[in-house]
Amino acid sequence: MTDLGQLRTEVEAAYRRLDLPSWPDPHPDRSPRDEEYSRVTHPGRYGIVHARARVWADRLSELPGVRVEPQAPSPPDGDGLVGRFDRGVRVTSPRPGTLPLLLLERDVPVDGAGASLAVLYVSVVRPEVTVDVQPDCGCDACDSGSEDLLRAIDDAIGRVVGGPFVALQGNGWHARWSPDRGGSGGTPWAPDHAWLMELCRRLAAGEDVRVPEETEAFVGRSWLDGP
Repeated sequence: MTDLGQLRTEVEAAYRRLDLPSWPDPHPDRSPRDEEYSRVTHPGRYGIVHARARVWADRLSELPGVRVEPQAPSPPDGDGLVGRFDRGVRVTSPRPGTLPLLLLERDVPVDGAGASLAVLYVSVVRPEVTVDVQPDCGCDACDSGSEDLLRAIDDAIGRVVGGPFVALQGNGWHARWSPDRGGSGGTPWAPDHAWLMELCRRLAAGEDVRVPEETEAFVGRSWLDGP
């Protein structure tokens, strides 16, 4: 029997064996200097986000029936940053009602000298149905340390794998829900946040409810045996 807590512990142990860079939060008081907002001092160290995702993919591949399939790079003329990636994997579980997990890597150029910032997209079903993007901003001002970065990745993947998880993709807006958190955003005419969270909760509970027009609803169950 495998539960989410055990998975996270095993991922952390395997990741530590890689002996990759780590750094503290440079702004524990959240008071960055103005010049830090336009500066990326150490882009290379953000490669840890790709490494963490690969460790997750390796560990998930050991679950019964789970498949990890490489994904071809997205077209270079993709629609905006979200949905574009250089490499990645699609992870699927044979359990009924589970959603495909996409761990997509992008190398974003940050200067004219060839340096790039590693960005990880955690998505479900399709690249544009994003659960999280890390780092959400790679500038020095927004840097909150490596531990915070890795925890965010673990949380995003855990929300999908641990289930239940609901993603709504509307016309210019989106909503994401799991039992311990939820979020929505997009255009000013998006439905009310509290209403969307209640809709997601009811979808996760298996209730027969209607979603707004031109909205896709993706409802995922747990991949795991444990609680």
